[in-house]
Amino acid sequence: MRAPGVQVSPGAEAGCLDGMIAALALSVLAALAPTASPAGAAPRTFDVGPASTLRYRLVHKFHAVEGTSRAVEGKARVLPDGTVQVMVRAPLDSFHSGNSNRDAHMLEVTGAARQPYVIFKGVGHLDPPDRYPVDVRVQLRGELTLKSPRPVEAAAAVHFDGPDRAHVEATFPVSLDAHQVERPELLFVKVDDRVDVDARLELEVER
Repeated sequence: MRAPGVQVSPGAEAGCLDGMIAALALSVLAALAPTASPAGAAPRTFDVGPASTLRYRLVHKFHAVEGTSRAVEGKARVLPDGTVQVMVRAPLDSFHSGNSNRDAHMLEVTGAARQPYVIFKGVGHLDPPDRYPVDVRVQLRGELTLKSPRPVEAAAAVHFDGPDRAHVEATFPVSLDAHQVERPELLFVKVDDRVDVDARLELEVER
């Protein structure tokens, strides 16, 4: 069953990016994990920092391809009860593999003209740290949109430097067929259906 999510119209993408991120983050709160915070407690909201990256690895019979985006943006919230709510996105045209023709073809098969972003929205849980630095793991459940939205789960390793800063690493597989992405061919052989996505996120508490 598809995880609930909020569809974003192409026209909305032309609006203020900060407003879009906030709206999508709030959609995660309302649609994926409605919960009540203890009286008097406040959630902590983190911004995805400029050093963050998203990378994909795509395999063909004769070689492998990696593409990286350094234009990652999003929000993460940690509620007092330990609920974690995440929204991360990157423009599809910000992924570079070292071959401009290949990158242009990837934009075509992923439908970037209609849905220009890859978007992850998810929720999980962690026990609020009582000391720093500390390493924790968070299992996230939610939705990935790549041409079409599909349910996804990802295990994230989180290192908290302190209460206001964290580093996140997560890797999860994506099926091109499930997202209705036509698999590119080389020498009449299609690339593998599975694409591995690697996220490296730098988080800082929202100022």
